[in-house]
Amino acid sequence: MLYGIIDIGSNTIRMNIYKIEGHNFNLLLSKKEAVGLVQYVKKSVMSQEGVDRLAECLDQFREMIDILHLDGYSAFATASLRNINNSQDVIDAIDQKCHVHIDLLSGAQEGRISFHGAIYGLSHQNGIYVDTGGGSSEVILYDKRQIGFVASLPVGSLNLYNKYVKNIIPTKSEIKEIQERILKELNAIDRKKSVLKADDLSVTGGSMRAIRSLLISMRWIEKEVYEFDASMLRRLVKYLQEDESKTIHLFLKVKPDRVHTMFTGLLIIDTIAQYTKAKRIQVSTNGVREGYLMEKILGE
Repeated sequence: MLYGIIDIGSNTIRMNIYKIEGHNFNLLLSKKEAVGLVQYVKKSVMSQEGVDRLAECLDQFREMIDILHLDGYSAFATASLRNINNSQDVIDAIDQKCHVHIDLLSGAQEGRISFHGAIYGLSHQNGIYVDTGGGSSEVILYDKRQIGFVASLPVGSLNLYNKYVKNIIPTKSEIKEIQERILKELNAIDRKKSVLKADDLSVTGGSMRAIRSLLISMRWIEKEVYEFDASMLRRLVKYLQEDESKTIHLFLKVKPDRVHTMFTGLLIIDTIAQYTKAKRIQVSTNGVREGYLMEKILGE
């Protein structure tokens, strides 16, 4: 069985195609488009231009689905549609235009499903799991691989960039503003100021994968490494502030489509790592798309 999962994010829209055999599945193909839906949101309302851009992307994916003769597909949205006031209007419009039904996930659902998709690849029984996106970041505290706490922070790599960064690389004052905003959101969910503490931080999402690729390109870690000391992120933040043009060149070399959001994504992960007093960072390659396939399609 061939099945497609379409993930409608604030920054990118991605379709993964999986081959399913029983309760096992393998990723065969991944296609993404950097649509940047959050750019089309003004005063918490997505414009008609944004709806048209989303429809255009989904039509392209539908064509691919037809060409590959998939057995089925599902589409879901996260903060891209969750954080706007006309989300149902957008969902209805896409249903009419593209005949694609969009399943809108809450922040708690997104965090739980993402953790479910990643759990079997996590190295540690206890810790904190983070899924960073363009419009939100989900934080899960887990013990013995069981969820103990889930929260969704309304901060993502793209919405922080749009709100706080004037050029491509944030200035020192902009970095401080971004860090203070992230800390404010963390303090809001960590009421006792002692819950979100763990030695091990597992992180998924495009920002984390891009940062890992950057560390490999800089030869700070080897290609086969998916876990490293958390202090490396602090060093990286300082290093990237030294020379803006060199940093832009590095970003363009590693992930040109994330040149504007890689730094803000790094700040989210590093600030969470410092807040939680994490000692180690594990890069998780699975997340919400795999979790959605397991829960909604395979019924696990």
